[in-house]
Amino acid sequence: MWSWMSRFLFIAHRGASAYEPENTIKAFERAVELGADAIELDVRLTKDGVPIIIHDESLDRVAGINAKVADLSLNDIRKVRVFGSEPIPTLEEVLASFAPRIPIFIEIKDVRASKPVAELVQRLGFVDRVLIISFYQEALKTVKEISKDFAIGLIVNRRGVSIRECIHLNIDAILPRYDVVTPRFVQEAHAHNIKVYAWTINDPTTALRMIGFGIDGIATDRPDIKRSIEKQQTLLKYAKK
Repeated sequence: MWSWMSRFLFIAHRGASAYEPENTIKAFERAVELGADAIELDVRLTKDGVPIIIHDESLDRVAGINAKVADLSLNDIRKVRVFGSEPIPTLEEVLASFAPRIPIFIEIKDVRASKPVAELVQRLGFVDRVLIISFYQEALKTVKEISKDFAIGLIVNRRGVSIRECIHLNIDAILPRYDVVTPRFVQEAHAHNIKVYAWTINDPTTALRMIGFGIDGIATDRPDIKRSIEKQQTLLKYAKK
């Protein structure tokens, strides 16, 4: 587990996606400016096998184009603009620009992307700067087969997920939707040296409640809530004295 995972993290979900087009260079730059501790992004493969940064299977929502990412080449993708303004970056471009500055949570949205993503991160020398995450256990297993040095995290969105069920994956983190988190869940994860990062939290009240549960970080579209949360924590600290 990498040293940056030892502190509480405010993770910019798809970058500062409340303020800039999601999963774009502009959103990641804004996240850094707003003081995010890490950025999260989504990866799929183009038709010609290039890992690019996009959440949906289709371009319909973000670009108004009725086409699947997997059916388009990188040259086709280069012509697309997210919400009419920003280009879709490749994973290599984002890693080269941001990994030296800020840790990156890479979500694999397509199992086929697992090997290309892991090999790219390894080739660029950023294994210690990323946490590779996915809903798909198969994707995480593939990443670990590339190198046991990778830190991996399982994303979950339902209650009843047993930490013990996850141990065989040798995961470093579990990323539950915030409304399925309980103090007991967090305690059990920590008992097995597994970090807990909750998603997606955009208001300080919910964030403070989750922090009270003992989680290790939150994913948020609004990384600037870090300032208001830290201010409230300071006020609470002095109020108890």
